[in-house]
Amino acid sequence: MKSFVLLAAFGLTAFAATAQRVNQDYLVTAGGDTLRGRLQIPEKLKTVRLYQEGKGTTEFAPAEVTSYGDADGPIGVSKAVGPHGNRQFVAPLVHGFVSLYTGKNTDGDLRYYLQPADTAYVIEVAPGTARLTYLKVLTGCPTLDFTYSKIESRYPYTTPGVTSLITTYNTCRQPQQPSQVVKAPNGIRTSYGIKAGLNASDFKFSQKPYTGQHQKALGYQVGLFVQTTNKSRLSALVEITYLALRSSYGPIDYFNGYAAYTTTLTTSVRYSQLQIPLLLRYTFGRKSIHPYLNAGPSYGLNFNNQSANIFQSSNQTEPDKHALHNPGGASFGLAGGAGILVQRASLPTLSLEVRTDQMLDATGFYESAPTHKSLRLDLGIIF
Repeated sequence: MKSFVLLAAFGLTAFAATAQRVNQDYLVTAGGDTLRGRLQIPEKLKTVRLYQEGKGTTEFAPAEVTSYGDADGPIGVSKAVGPHGNRQFVAPLVHGFVSLYTGKNTDGDLRYYLQPADTAYVIEVAPGTARLTYLKVLTGCPTLDFTYSKIESRYPYTTPGVTSLITTYNTCRQPQQPSQVVKAPNGIRTSYGIKAGLNASDFKFSQKPYTGQHQKALGYQVGLFVQTTNKSRLSALVEITYLALRSSYGPIDYFNGYAAYTTTLTTSVRYSQLQIPLLLRYTFGRKSIHPYLNAGPSYGLNFNNQSANIFQSSNQTEPDKHALHNPGGASFGLAGGAGILVQRASLPTLSLEVRTDQMLDATGFYESAPTHKSLRLDLGIIF
């Protein structure tokens, strides 16, 4: 428990040191204003969402935005497809005499886009007709021959292949103006949080004597977590949680060899667990309320075992306690749940989650408890 307190103190220090990092995302509107907050980028890039403290979540279409990104650089820009086409979001790959972008078209298919010199629009390069597009746009370079199909094998329709083609063409046409290959930002954002709550656990014993009625005693948990997302709805979480697991069974009549007195048996399960789950989370919603689902594997380190079989005889005042070797040193299993995130102006994000843990405990002891299931209610704060 002391080590967990030290861990919590270290985690809170880290929260304070990194709290300002979550607002490094930016968005430049078509009017030239720079807005800062937290970005969420839908998979098909038809819109981009920005959460600002004090204003909530706003969704922007390509016609309303010039560019967006984070501290590592631009992630996407808004470009018209064709001289008079609609605007859509694309990611820069090469800046130069001819610039190269990539993104998903209106049908959701991945495409590459060329921006010819002295133009403000891009031209879509379709994989089936790529050579024809190159022949029209990439003119004036005698070392590149687009009349034969060998150009497609030399420069395949992949990010490395098309990037190599554009940099080669730009060097041919404008050797004094080298191309700038854009290092794509990973878009990774890390958040930190704390959580606490209550749990109710049920243990499945392998020995027949422990068949008494389950008494649903409550335990508690408190922990830290780190959440990493690439500005999409999907994120990954690693948690370190201290759980106090409590449960009891019985009392039941216990056979005492036909003695003149009666004996009852109550099984009390009390131990602690340091649980480390790795979870994948998918978040729904667009405004201030965001439901989510998460699931993943979990490891538990068990310690401070005070479990016991309690024998109470009718001829004795004090019960007779026998230590219950439950569980082993480690547990393995799965964790999953559902919850909601609440984002409010000028406040940390709050979470309320219902989760279930299905754990396989170490076996090999007499009177062992091979499995247990915990139902948890957690309240969390994300910084």
